[in-house]
Amino acid sequence: MAERSAAQVTLQPHRTRSWSHLVLYTVTALVYAYLFAPIIVVVIASFNTSGLTSFPPTGFTLAWYQEPLRDGDLLRAVRTSLLVATTTVFLTILFAPLTALGLVRLPSRRRRLLQACFYLPVVVPGIVSGIALDFWFKRIGVPLGFPSVLIAHVVHAFPYALAIVLSAFSGFDRRLEEASQDLGASPWRTFWRVTFPLVFPELVAGFLLAFTLSFDEFVLTFFVTGSGVITLPLEI
Repeated sequence: MAERSAAQVTLQPHRTRSWSHLVLYTVTALVYAYLFAPIIVVVIASFNTSGLTSFPPTGFTLAWYQEPLRDGDLLRAVRTSLLVATTTVFLTILFAPLTALGLVRLPSRRRRLLQACFYLPVVVPGIVSGIALDFWFKRIGVPLGFPSVLIAHVVHAFPYALAIVLSAFSGFDRRLEEASQDLGASPWRTFWRVTFPLVFPELVAGFLLAFTLSFDEFVLTFFVTGSGVITLPLEI
């Protein structure tokens, strides 16, 4: 009897965990369905032969996907967006890791102050940032066009990439760098052989986020663009 009671007590936590896992998985599945079901419906409806956004579709066709390939303005806008987003990612690659390396080496009080300054573009509404950048570009003589759009996109995407990269450097064990330099490696070799491989996944995540934010940005682009620079969001 004592052994049976002990077994029942042991099985009870396992049953509780099983039910909690089931509830967690069910809620997670419902949340994902709520988020992605409308997108899936629109994608399925895009193959509708009638040309209307109706579900279920009355037929299957790829004609609506061929139409954008005949639109010269749309293709030019796609190329412009790709160029701006790629250049934004390149500049983010150049500045975000260097900034993160400098921040993690500062005292905590100064680091928090500088981080708050870097994160200001995140908390300021896009329309306010767009108006401010427009006035600033005109004040310092930057022509509205590709340079102004590129600067605005870097200002917009940089804080997000910095937050991800900074989290990687903040959790990095500095003793690995010290051990590498004690064994005779230079600081530059230590960075490429020790630091960079360990933070590489976070770097990729930050740069992909920067590309997505730049490619999708509309509000800032609307305020700082000039004649001849039309990105895909503006064209749409």
